Amino acid sequence: MAATEGKTTEPPRAWVEQFYDSEAEVRGVLDDIREAHLLGEYEDVREKLRAFGEAENGLFRAIALIVIDVERFYSDLAEQYEDETPPIEDLKSLGSEYSRLAEPIELVLSERINELQNPQPGLRRGFRYSDETELPRLDYDIYSGDVELCQFIHPPSQALVLAQSIVNSTHLLLERVEANGDPIAVAERERIATMHDHLTEELTEMAAYIEAAPEEDTSTNLDPFDDHSFY
Repeated sequence: MAATEGKTTEPPRAWVEQFYDSEAEVRGVLDDIREAHLLGEYEDVREKLRAFGEAENGLFRAIALIVIDVERFYSDLAEQYEDETPPIEDLKSLGSEYSRLAEPIELVLSERINELQNPQPGLRRGFRYSDETELPRLDYDIYSGDVELCQFIHPPSQALVLAQSIVNSTHLLLERVEANGDPIAVAERERIATMHDHLTEELTEMAAYIEAAPEEDTSTNLDPFDDHSFY
């Protein structure tokens, strides 16, 4: 379904016509990515999608909106076809065929549109305790979709060092933005305020634990920052 001769088209129709002009090649790319996803090669999936988006930005965006099944995309497309019949059902069938790639595609699309990296991080946490060292440990895995970004297993004090560093960096970033006179979206300001309230609440509750006097001294003379015997 090539573009009408002599007629210039704009997205999203231009992207759709580009897809039909190279459908076999695009399906080959998607089949390769889908196979990698089926084999659990999630980092490879992410990199292949990034390479696709870098090489063919408009075409990638069209495929992303089709697989994610964004209705606005189809309504805009229908308007551009005017008296012609838009290939909506065909495209929806394509989206269903590659639906298992919806999450990684959406994440890479967010990277390209919003200039993010590994967006929408998810956390999987567990709790451990060492009788030998009398140290509780936080077991944290950080994911973006199915891609594991990092894991750490640390006592509470070290986990709080990481948290303090992130909060401090965020504070410095906001100060720099304010000093430059750059605006911040209202929705983002509201999210910052909400998370500040949550952090304040958590720290207030933690203060009660810190202020509580222990019944006995159970010190093992271990410095959790230097001793690695319990890792």
